[in-house]
Amino acid sequence: MFNFLKISTLSLLFFFSFSLHAQISAADEKGTKECYDACIAAFEKNDANALCQWFTDNAEHIGPMGDIVRGRDNLIPYYTHLFEWFGTMPKPDRSETKVTNMQSRYLATDLVQVTYTEDNIRYYGEKTESEKFSCAVVLRKTKGKWLIELLMMTPVQTMPPATNK
Repeated sequence: MFNFLKISTLSLLFFFSFSLHAQISAADEKGTKECYDACIAAFEKNDANALCQWFTDNAEHIGPMGDIVRGRDNLIPYYTHLFEWFGTMPKPDRSETKVTNMQSRYLATDLVQVTYTEDNIRYYGEKTESEKFSCAVVLRKTKGKWLIELLMMTPVQTMPPATNK
């Protein structure tokens, strides 16, 4: 009987803690969305300074090629260089971004993890290019504002078929 009560209590605690972490409050969701929207706007304007204001001082960025950049002061030249490189690329006629599978959860009261898939589609006349990334973002609430503590981007690849041996 004691084991049954112990297991039941642990199960309830596990379920309760899972449901607490499954969703974030509406206010925090609004704050994290504000950060996302501001970052996208700065990114679209190729404004490294405006973008990096949404990162914590000790933020880390792990890019799609595996490069790791640590600290806001190092992120500014990183994004400046990236935006300069973008300037050498052909300009699309139009582009769109589709975000799917977005999910947020608390890691602590001042930390939220957001994961999502982002499909960036560019149109060049009849030609279409698409880059898809899975992103994981850890945001820290700093002075009432959600800022990026960690940003990881992974290119989405198709899993190769299994081989029979």
